[in-house]
Amino acid sequence: MEDKKDIKDVTKETENLNTEEKKETTAKADEKQADNISGKESEKKETGKAQEPEKKAASEKKEDSVKADKAEKSDTAVTEEGKKPEDKKVTNNAVTQSKRIAEAQAAAKQQQEESSKDKKTARSEKKGRKGIIAGIGCVIGLLLIAYIAGVVYFSGHFYKDVTINGIEVSGMNEEQAKTTLDQFYSNYRLTLKTVDAEDAVIDGKDIDIQIALHDDFGKCLKEQQSFIWFVNYFEHHEYQVGADVTWDDTLLDDVFDDMKILDKKEMTAPKDAYVGVKDGKFGIVDEVTGNTIKEKTFKKAVKAALANVQSEMNLKDNDCYELPKVYATDKDLQEELDALGKYADCNIELQLDDLTIEPGMDLYEEVLEKKNGTYELSESKVKFYVAKLAKEYDTLDTDRTFTTSFNDKKVKVYGSAFGYKINQEETEAALLKALKAGKSAKVDVVFEDKGFTLQGENDIGDTYIEVNLSEQKVIGYKNGKKIAEGDCVSGKESAGNGTCIGLYKIQDKLSPTVLRGEKKPVTKTETKKNKKGKKVKKTTTTYEYEYESPVTYWIQFNGGIGLHDAAGWRSQYGGSIYYYSGSHGCVNLPLDLAKTLYENFELGDPVVVYFWDNENRK
Repeated sequence: MEDKKDIKDVTKETENLNTEEKKETTAKADEKQADNISGKESEKKETGKAQEPEKKAASEKKEDSVKADKAEKSDTAVTEEGKKPEDKKVTNNAVTQSKRIAEAQAAAKQQQEESSKDKKTARSEKKGRKGIIAGIGCVIGLLLIAYIAGVVYFSGHFYKDVTINGIEVSGMNEEQAKTTLDQFYSNYRLTLKTVDAEDAVIDGKDIDIQIALHDDFGKCLKEQQSFIWFVNYFEHHEYQVGADVTWDDTLLDDVFDDMKILDKKEMTAPKDAYVGVKDGKFGIVDEVTGNTIKEKTFKKAVKAALANVQSEMNLKDNDCYELPKVYATDKDLQEELDALGKYADCNIELQLDDLTIEPGMDLYEEVLEKKNGTYELSESKVKFYVAKLAKEYDTLDTDRTFTTSFNDKKVKVYGSAFGYKINQEETEAALLKALKAGKSAKVDVVFEDKGFTLQGENDIGDTYIEVNLSEQKVIGYKNGKKIAEGDCVSGKESAGNGTCIGLYKIQDKLSPTVLRGEKKPVTKTETKKNKKGKKVKKTTTTYEYEYESPVTYWIQFNGGIGLHDAAGWRSQYGGSIYYYSGSHGCVNLPLDLAKTLYENFELGDPVVVYFWDNENRK
């Protein structure tokens, strides 16, 4: 309590001293100011009135500073001289308290300034919120005006993507839309949209069509629902306006008869999706939609479109096509495909002489049989597959296309002695064994007879002897290169011994040899004496060769028929000699030509014999 009282006394005393000092300081300042004014009056006139406030402020600041120094010295003098030691202590406490009071006043002032700033900020934010609310109100007002304008406008106009009876009327009013449709129907045409993009068109004039539109355009505008125009405006809208329509059915039938899309020859039948080989692997082969039109449904749909004065009709949308019954999305097909998975990695190659084929999954597709939801090898299907293989690659006893040496002219030659023939039984056993093993393998196809090659135009290859009976020429080719050519004399046509045409192979070679004809009976009658010495006639029959001709080179290709030299009895070859003085059926050659052929061709090499016009041989 005593300390608080001492502090109050000191504070009061300090305030009194400060008051006296302020009075003294003020008097001195006034006196000094008067001196300054009188002493420097001339200077003020020179510098002007603009500098007076600045000097006055500087003077006041200086006097305040002096006054503060005197007050501080006065406080110290009072404390040191006028008080006891205990009073000095109180005085020090009072000074400390005074500082605290000054600091508190400064903090209060700062707080007051911050409070003032907060109030200003609050007023600014409040003003901002009012601005935002006002802005939102403006936007809502504008939107409301736009909405009302849209409702009014689209009550009498169509949206931007609108058709009536398939005719565009976007942005038009009722009268404009009616005029547009009237103009269109004056030249009415119905376009029929097909799946293969080959559209058909029915011209109204061709069927004498008459169209009187109903006045339903206002109804179409109402269906737009203009009160929600901001939603419907961006969507496509289709409307129908009824009409009284008539046409000539007879003329329409004539139009149907001339339509290409109704031609059966131009139609492709639909096909169901199935599990088969796709891109070399088992997969689901997509269905084929085709373009086969259901004629009755089509004609009925066309008449309905005409009655509704449509500008186009989509055949697919009107169920005018025959469609597949099974589609690739069928779950049963996927299950079937899964069941074939175990064969996916088993690749069988077939080696046919010089040709290798890889049937891939096509092979399994043909030899597997579905039983109880799984697939098993079928021996009967394997047998059928091999038979199919033989039909494709067997050439024996078939016609071959042969390109001749005479302007590359082509002829057909039948080969009963040369060509390929598959041994089906042995090939079937080998294939079935490989399939049952369940591994990738190469199967050698077994042949009973072979040609030269299974690659190229035919199986003859590029090493052969060519005999042109029409030109009476013989030409030899070895590995595609001509090595011999010359004239010949073939079988005598006038005697019915013409050389047989066809595709043969060399069956035998001899050098030298004697060519002998067929043995024929020869009857001889001789007169001889019997045991009694009497002369009697005795008849005997023996078999002798029709002819015997020694040759140096003999190349047999068709039984007793072959190529050979005839140097022992001929000096001329070629031309028409064969017709009146030909051989018994062989092909006679000059010695040097016969020698070249004999030395360059081996058993099994092809011999091609042909006539340009075999049916009219001369």
